[in-house]
Amino acid sequence: MSHSSDLDQTAKAIEALELKKSHLLKEASEVDLELRYARAKHGRLLNQSAHIYKLPNEILSHIFMICQQTPGIKTGVSFEILVSQVSSSFREVAKNCALLWTTIVVKVRARQLIARKVLEWKLARVRAYLERSGTCLFTTSFDIVGPFQVDQILNLISVHAARWLRLSISIRNPPAATLEIWQALHSISAPALEHVSIWLSKLSMGGHHLSDGTDSEPLIFRGGAPSLKFVRLSGMALGCLQPPLGLVETLHLSGYPLSYTSLRTMLDSIPNLLNLSLHRMHIINRPPDCAPILLPHLRSLRVCGNLVDEMALSHRIFGILHAPVLESLVLKDLDAFDEQVFPSVHTLTLHGCPFSAGEMFRMLRAFPALSTFRLDESLPDVLDLLGMPDGASGQPPWPKLHTLAVTDMESADVGLLCDMISRRATLRTPLTRVLLDRRSRVVLRLKERLEWLQKTPGLQVDRHDGVYSWPVGVDDDNDEGFWDP
Repeated sequence: MSHSSDLDQTAKAIEALELKKSHLLKEASEVDLELRYARAKHGRLLNQSAHIYKLPNEILSHIFMICQQTPGIKTGVSFEILVSQVSSSFREVAKNCALLWTTIVVKVRARQLIARKVLEWKLARVRAYLERSGTCLFTTSFDIVGPFQVDQILNLISVHAARWLRLSISIRNPPAATLEIWQALHSISAPALEHVSIWLSKLSMGGHHLSDGTDSEPLIFRGGAPSLKFVRLSGMALGCLQPPLGLVETLHLSGYPLSYTSLRTMLDSIPNLLNLSLHRMHIINRPPDCAPILLPHLRSLRVCGNLVDEMALSHRIFGILHAPVLESLVLKDLDAFDEQVFPSVHTLTLHGCPFSAGEMFRMLRAFPALSTFRLDESLPDVLDLLGMPDGASGQPPWPKLHTLAVTDMESADVGLLCDMISRRATLRTPLTRVLLDRRSRVVLRLKERLEWLQKTPGLQVDRHDGVYSWPVGVDDDNDEGFWDP
């Protein structure tokens, strides 16, 4: 009996201790909660004693705007989100600063598509930005890799199309929702929209080809886009998502086979075109006796060929276009240069152009007014030719040349550069400015010629990063792909 009694007593003792422990744990949990609350309150009070919290909210908002626009360490998280996580006071100020929320980025990578709620997350984020941006103009950027349908988000944003300032859509890998994009954009009005960039991979159409490109009728923004000045159409977007082009000043076309008739129809519909960029465009079905397309106001032209495709013949584009006041020409990945003259071009940029000797001599004759020349390591022989006097005039090619920019110089070219500068000075056609990227400066320094260059009388030596904004003055174009390999 005593054994049984002991068992009952110990069982009751255990039950009582467990109950006591439960009460103590509950009390400890309550104390811990109170402690966290007290610490949070103490932290807020401590933060509020900092000098920055004594600033008016208007000034603090202005500081946030300056910080957002200042390049800094890339964390993968936007500044407006980071600053909202600093403190409750910062969060309230940030949420009520509408201009902080005017850049809406929808970025999706293939690895994210396995998450079941990725669309809900993106929709919630976009709604928050649309609400917090108030009545401000805003920009939208879609950067999608993988089969992510954008129609729901695009329809949500399109409701606010009157506030659209810039729209960028980049979709890689099929199936891209081309038809859904067209359905969302085809009839809306975007009165403030200035910049449109749409890139779709070639396989993204899924059989839906919305236009044959033989007329100038817009396929999107049919409600009107009277402020639209900058348009980039790449891949299949060129064939199916063309916006109104009548008032456009800068046009990029990329990666799509286009007939001569379609190209002519398009360019004829843009009377005030100032800047034209053709990136690996294959112009087909050109009549043998066709007249050149007149571009009376074109100031800047870029052409990127395709050295892999022997049938592309991208250099022949110059025979298709007539630009009587052209000032700047950029050539990339071209290996041929036809007999032609550009009398008004003063700035020439060459990148990856392995011209033969014959092509090079034709190029030197083509630019009588050239004053600025920018090149990379792919054409070192031209440095030697620029110091050679012509037999008739006694002057070297391009007598008006005063500025030279060099990118990725090889050590073998150091002597050519220095000799050319010396010879042109002797021939009384001196260079007055040389721009060098980091690699070129290192190569010159290793050859002990950088200091010589810097001390050359009348010559200014400056740095440059090897990247040229196009058109001049545009340096925040995040979708620029012209210089990609």
